[in-house]
Amino acid sequence: MSEQLKSEFTQRIVELQKRVDSIHQDFANGRNADWSEQARERENDEVLNALESEAKVEIQQLSNAITLIESGHYGICQTCGEAIAKQRLAVQPAAIKCINCAD
Repeated sequence: MSEQLKSEFTQRIVELQKRVDSIHQDFANGRNADWSEQARERENDEVLNALESEAKVEIQQLSNAITLIESGHYGICQTCGEAIAKQRLAVQPAAIKCINCAD
């Protein structure tokens, strides 16, 4: 089970990194000379920055989850030491706290 999770998390990290790379490529393409088009591009930049930030956070969380899997601590609350419910991990695979401690 843990090897399967590591594989799933690694695959998701690769997908997210491709998204980040695509965003960087979009920024590298430069800007249009038309002022109205530049205004639209700036709005697009804000969305891309938000997507990049979210992707980087998820990459970090998944990397941390892989480290926990490797150390045998995945699925254990880092606050109280109890098992994190499987339902919680299904929704939030990178959860580091049980639902009680997360509140």
